[in-house]
Amino acid sequence: MNKIFIGLLLIFLNFNLFIGNSKIGLIPDFIGYIIMIKGLTEMSGENPFFLKVKPFAAVMAVYAGILYFLDILGISVSLGILSYILAVISTIISLYISYNIVLGVKKLEEKYNAFLNYHNLKSAWTLLAIFNLLAYISLVFPILALIFIILVLVAGILFLVTFNKSKNQYYKIFQSA
Repeated sequence: MNKIFIGLLLIFLNFNLFIGNSKIGLIPDFIGYIIMIKGLTEMSGENPFFLKVKPFAAVMAVYAGILYFLDILGISVSLGILSYILAVISTIISLYISYNIVLGVKKLEEKYNAFLNYHNLKSAWTLLAIFNLLAYISLVFPILALIFIILVLVAGILFLVTFNKSKNQYYKIFQSA
């Protein structure tokens, strides 16, 4: 679960440097997806939900890698409305991946009859999904969109903190066993 957490951390936290039309991601998402794939592979023996999303994470790694290089070359700026459509699709797939990870945690709770913070994790994911939806809907109102983008960041951090607690609880089970 450590690799899944590190992957999520790299995916959710984005820091970019802008030079003209070029955007350089200081923490590329595709690296996060690659690390996540390794974590999903490790956890696939525990529960099929982790294996189920591995192909989606692989697609996202390729997509994020291509987008990363398009951003560096400044080409993604010229995509116009297509960049928004791709961003929405990317967000949907990312939410699908993270939701299945949440379900995987639920199944681990059931399998080991142990508290892994599933309900809080699901609540954090729900907030993240709602704020992402509202951020895209509110793009026609820039000030409102900015508020929801900030809320997406806060919800993303909450999700990461909550997943970290679930991960730590999971490892506690095996350290005491």
